Amino acid sequence: MGFMNLKEIIIDSLRYSASNLKMVVLLGLVLFFADIADELSWAGEMTDELRMVLFLIIIVLTILEAGYMFRILEDTIKGSKKLPKFNNFKLMFFHGIKELLILVIYFLTPLLLFGLIFLDFLISMDLDDVSGGSVYIFLGFLSLTVIIYIFFPAVLLHRAHNNGNFKSSFEFRKIYKKIRSVGFKRLVVVYLGIFIIVTIAKLVLSDSMEEIIPVYGGFIPNLLVIPYLLIFTTRVLGLIDQP
Repeated sequence: MGFMNLKEIIIDSLRYSASNLKMVVLLGLVLFFADIADELSWAGEMTDELRMVLFLIIIVLTILEAGYMFRILEDTIKGSKKLPKFNNFKLMFFHGIKELLILVIYFLTPLLLFGLIFLDFLISMDLDDVSGGSVYIFLGFLSLTVIIYIFFPAVLLHRAHNNGNFKSSFEFRKIYKKIRSVGFKRLVVVYLGIFIIVTIAKLVLSDSMEEIIPVYGGFIPNLLVIPYLLIFTTRVLGLIDQP
């Protein structure tokens, strides 16, 4: 089975992400209000009840954003050329919950292992040996995190091919087959490359906007830049697996 080349994927994803400005702004508003709620929740003069309400707002908006990203991925691997509508909130909400739970399960594992190993190390070793041994523990933790990060896109693809089924996210043999069919090198190069580009773009554009437009410059990345990049990266991931 032949796959699209990288140039075709990038061009298609750039066009796709800009094909419906209304959907980009709508997703941007979700991110923007989540960011505002997060900022307000740290304000000094605020009751615990109001903080809880703001926290719930952040959670709900984050879940909806995750659900919409999954819908884009699912539509992409089915061959869709248009951005999906921001509707069917019940389905989007459940997809978002599953997406975040899977993310927590995968990335919490190395963190818990790191904590347990480090705690055992502190109990069993002399304090003089902690500084040297902790370096190896940290490197092991970092390596496991990187491996999971590289493995995780295949988890998302396999789940998208199975109508968002939660259990499919832990079918490791089938996920490994997905990595082999797409190509491990292709998956790593594209996804790590996109991660680096997006990180740099966020930093550079955010700083530039704030310098050019001091008052509203910080809002523009949330409303346009970040949602565009989220759509772009999700589209890229879907096209990697599309013949």
